Amino acid sequence: MNNDAQPSVFQSILLDTDGTVTDLIGHIVGEQIHITKLSQEIVTADEPEPLELPAPTQLLHRTILLSGAAQHFLFAESFFVIERMSDYLRRELLESQVPIGLLWQQEKLETFREILQQGRENCAALREYFSDINSDQFFTRSYRVFHHGAPLGVITEKFPVEYFVTGQAV
Repeated sequence: MNNDAQPSVFQSILLDTDGTVTDLIGHIVGEQIHITKLSQEIVTADEPEPLELPAPTQLLHRTILLSGAAQHFLFAESFFVIERMSDYLRRELLESQVPIGLLWQQEKLETFREILQQGRENCAALREYFSDINSDQFFTRSYRVFHHGAPLGVITEKFPVEYFVTGQAV
């Protein structure tokens, strides 16, 4: 794909959605999607800035892959404010392999998502998770999730520009 090419319809949907990308990817590729946790830790910090933290606060920092049966489709990094989560959500995020969007659905959590940034960038370090790609170019978006009027988390998602060009992953 040309580095100047515009996103396909499927790529644009993934970049613009205010719904869960897990379900969208599952529909596009025709298989059930699960998470592969790369890292997860509780940190004390007063950033990222979009979380509007008045002082250092405990955050859950995670990096995951949204994966199908035989390949990974999307990389995500997230920060969640622990004190703004229910006990159920906190426990499930720490212990389960269920994607966050599905946990919100299970809990019937009312959320609002605000897209902060979207574009494309060079992500050579992520190629190890997407061995079938020929480029270091990834589409990326960051958004924050509000619950009860306060930022609950910030999520950054990235997927290879070679993926989702048509109604298939690659």
